[in-house]
Amino acid sequence: METLQLIGGFARANELSLSQYQARNGLPNRDKLELLENLMAQEKLADLLQTFAAWVANQLPVCRLAYHFMTRRMKLLDSMKRGHKLSFTLQDARHQYLGQLDYELGDELDTQQKRLLQHLHQLLAQPLRLFLRMDQMDVQSRLDHLTGIGNRAFFDESLQRAIEQNLRSPNGLTLALLDLDHFKQINDTHGHPVGDKVLQEFSAILGRSIRRTDMAFRLGGDEFALLLQPADDGAAGRVEARIGYHLAHNSELTPLHVGSSLGFAHWHKGISASELYQHADRHLYEVKRNRA
Repeated sequence: METLQLIGGFARANELSLSQYQARNGLPNRDKLELLENLMAQEKLADLLQTFAAWVANQLPVCRLAYHFMTRRMKLLDSMKRGHKLSFTLQDARHQYLGQLDYELGDELDTQQKRLLQHLHQLLAQPLRLFLRMDQMDVQSRLDHLTGIGNRAFFDESLQRAIEQNLRSPNGLTLALLDLDHFKQINDTHGHPVGDKVLQEFSAILGRSIRRTDMAFRLGGDEFALLLQPADDGAAGRVEARIGYHLAHNSELTPLHVGSSLGFAHWHKGISASELYQHADRHLYEVKRNRA
């Protein structure tokens, strides 16, 4: 079988070889236990799936393997060779949907190989359900409960990671800080439910105003942040123009005369995360003072 590339650099195939499966009734108990122990020893969903992929690659003529769940797609195995396509829906004992595995196989599977693959899927379903829940909880802990964009903790983590990435491979990074003009007046006049709706609508506008490589966060109250990367000197200005356009054409916000102020700072080597934040915050303060 052609040598496969395991996506993400996971390479434990030699450690995970199965016993020869001459029996027609799935895996021996020893191999079941070994596989489950290796799966449960992983810390993240991606590692769990890579571990499973390594077992499958050792026993079957797999050219490609990908996992799908909701909008997520993860490539697990890849090669230049094309093969027969097969897809399998994963379910737990309660028939709860756990995703789909898409294979490309160099040769058609015989009856014994199909039985082995089905057994492997059944073993994967047990820990996969738990890892999916853990992954969902991890995602939810990073999101603002009202707006659905990143929260302050996720912002702090993402800003530091973005700086580290630019240290390794500089491609430009701009931090933009925003807040809503006269938001307290909106709350006092129209009530907090209307204020909450304004925050939700503004967050949606931020999402429409940035690229897929950029990130939006709510830091608290009516304070927001954007991480723009890659970014040149004009990146923040272009985003600000798009935000202004969407604000002016939003049927929910226009009657309330919702506006926003934006300050930004470009990252340069030697600037820490806290210093970059201070520079952007200082610029935001100057923008608001000039408008007063």
